[in-house]
Amino acid sequence: MEWKYLFAINDIFNEHYSFGCCLSCSVFSLNPFPDQRQLAQAYDESYYGYGETKFNPTVERVMNWFRFQNAKQFAKNLPSNARVLDVGCGNGGFLQALGKCGNFELHGIEPPGKSCDRAAIVSNLNLHKGYLEKETFSNHYFDAIVLMHVFEHLPNPLESLLIITNISKRGAILQIEIPNINSWQYRVFKSKWLHLDPPRHLNMFPPSVLIKELESHNWKLVKKSYFSPQFSPFGAQQSMLNKWFAKRDVLYEHLKGNSVYAAEHSSFSLFLQKLFQWLSFPPFAGIDWIASLFHKGATVKLLFKKL
Repeated sequence: MEWKYLFAINDIFNEHYSFGCCLSCSVFSLNPFPDQRQLAQAYDESYYGYGETKFNPTVERVMNWFRFQNAKQFAKNLPSNARVLDVGCGNGGFLQALGKCGNFELHGIEPPGKSCDRAAIVSNLNLHKGYLEKETFSNHYFDAIVLMHVFEHLPNPLESLLIITNISKRGAILQIEIPNINSWQYRVFKSKWLHLDPPRHLNMFPPSVLIKELESHNWKLVKKSYFSPQFSPFGAQQSMLNKWFAKRDVLYEHLKGNSVYAAEHSSFSLFLQKLFQWLSFPPFAGIDWIASLFHKGATVKLLFKKL
């Protein structure tokens, strides 16, 4: 494998990584991958938020609204009584919203931790605590599978795609949402881009590469969208703040209640950052909509059907 170095990147713990692209497969990644100590640090308590929810109540209400809108759209593709798996289901919020949209059998998989604990209290959710492995589920078991900003976290993404294909029924639906490494946001912000999220985002597949890989597994692309008001405007906002401040992702960590990380910023500074977040949402959403017309939006959602 010939790997091209692009730039250095630091995480919120001031660990240093090299970011680049494989010239043979066109996948972007950290090289070398973070070790177990670095990953354990990256997924510590602060990653999942300190309170009963990941974000503060205001942000969570907004996130829940988006989850319900996404669930309504996804439910239109499902037959009644469909068996649905959310890989990396987080707090189970998307599945909980999906359960309000129809009569479905809901399954989630999430590593042990705070998010998993939150998902465990969601009613009618069959929760598997752990990781997606060959033995986790039977073959041809699910009518639909969802990976929402999870694929880039997987250490062995191609192996995971094979497992997903095996456990899906013929005619099953697969929805994958990922940061778009071909986006205008990445081009502008480079190492400061929020959605690089070092070291948790291990592999960043360009949409065309991911589509081609899934087609080789007998999945047909049904729909794609490069517009995401849920994720993309904040990506631009935080990335711009990363350009202005020495530490990355201060606002994002503050919204999760990570007061230690944001301690260097005064209450007034944090207030101004939150004010910037709310006031700049409309123009950044508009920019992302324009970018989406050229397939350059910061997030891409892909819907496939298994042949």
